[in-house]
Amino acid sequence: MAEKKVATSTNELAAAVAAALAAVGLGGGESGKSISSEAIKLTPVAAKQLLQSIAEDIQFTGKFSKEDIAAFVAAYNKKANEQLDTVVREARETIKSSKTGDVNETVKNIITTKYPSFFDPKTFTRDYIWSKVNFADEKALGAKALDALTDARSIAKAFNLSTVSEIEIQEAAKQIASGKITSNDYKTQLAAKAAAEYPQYSERLKTTPGATVRDLVNPVLRAIADTWEVDVNSLDLNDPFIDKLIRPDGVIGKAAPASVGEAKMAAMTHPNRDKTQGGIRDATSAATELARALGFGI
Repeated sequence: MAEKKVATSTNELAAAVAAALAAVGLGGGESGKSISSEAIKLTPVAAKQLLQSIAEDIQFTGKFSKEDIAAFVAAYNKKANEQLDTVVREARETIKSSKTGDVNETVKNIITTKYPSFFDPKTFTRDYIWSKVNFADEKALGAKALDALTDARSIAKAFNLSTVSEIEIQEAAKQIASGKITSNDYKTQLAAKAAAEYPQYSERLKTTPGATVRDLVNPVLRAIADTWEVDVNSLDLNDPFIDKLIRPDGVIGKAAPASVGEAKMAAMTHPNRDKTQGGIRDATSAATELARALGFGI
């Protein structure tokens, strides 16, 4: 049987609906039964071409077996015909009730007002392939998927939430890579969770869309980094010393975070300060002053 073209525009869909209506007759069939379950048939050859085209576009590195293609064809035809059937059923009822003779115009009006986003082969195929991607297997991921995974992990790390697991981060990465959500959407999701784990910053998280916990505590982190003479990005929010400064009483949230000055003073007394050039100079100066006080004449 020859492959029937899937309707992708209003005119094409209207023609497909009109053809299905003509096949069953305006009064034929029961309203609850499928009217057009066989109207759309994607062949394995066309399915393979479609899969390969979209796979290349989204940088999918996997291969499609005959079984994979057969499963895709079944899922594709089922979904496409279900959506077509919905439009056919409504068009038939509308035409019967209005008793209009202009089938095409009635169908076009229904499609335009109620079904502007009818079944799209590329969107369906893209979603289908992404659903098969295993983000836990990093070696098998394409560049686009890896970039999304790196992005999702970076965002999650910036919120430092104990309630977010690696498998949830991988799912978020899949959503980002497939275009279901944006990086900012993911930040918004985690900000809601962060409000519970970092109550000291809950109001600021609400009033600063897109900000992470790390963004909000950056002044404190920079004071510590400057004192320890390290890159601010190397500081881990999960470090007990840092965590105690940014949320002194944890999730209770009644104690105010340390100020920049308080953070700097605390960092000055931390052992990490002793390893810095400034710490060494301070230690040398202190030793010299002590020697002089003891009368060594330095």
